[in-house]
Amino acid sequence: MSGNILLLFIISVAATIGYVVPVDAPKRAILPGAVIGAIAYLIYLKVMDLGGNAFFGAFVAAFMIGSCGELCSRIFKMPSTIFSMSGLITLVPGGGMYYTMSYLIQENMDLFLKEAVKTFSIAIALSVGIVASTLFSRSLKSFRQRSMKNSSRPFGRYRDFPSIKS
Repeated sequence: MSGNILLLFIISVAATIGYVVPVDAPKRAILPGAVIGAIAYLIYLKVMDLGGNAFFGAFVAAFMIGSCGELCSRIFKMPSTIFSMSGLITLVPGGGMYYTMSYLIQENMDLFLKEAVKTFSIAIALSVGIVASTLFSRSLKSFRQRSMKNSSRPFGRYRDFPSIKS
């Protein structure tokens, strides 16, 4: 993988753009979503290279997609699902779904069950990763709002500090 990182990145960006353009994603969201998807795919491959399984790799990549989607939603003032869904395209186990159905049609139940478990575990990891990052982002946001609300003086403003009287 290390020699082909740039090529994989470019192909992932192109694949994501190839998906989001026909579904009429906002033009401002196309490039950030494609970059998020490409980085997520590289993270997935790196986790797999380091000996992780497909479930863990998909979870880590999906968590990153969700976190970056939340960040981009604040920057671009758009819903985070626009960035998250375009980022997930490179990780969707389409080939696994194809082989699962192929083994079912061929009545090869051993390979069907093996491929079905792998495919559905990746799909579950993707959804759990997105949900976990969204929950983390929202809980962090509410924590910041509560801490600012409970604080009598906001930090970083000189005029709010008490003066020292001699």
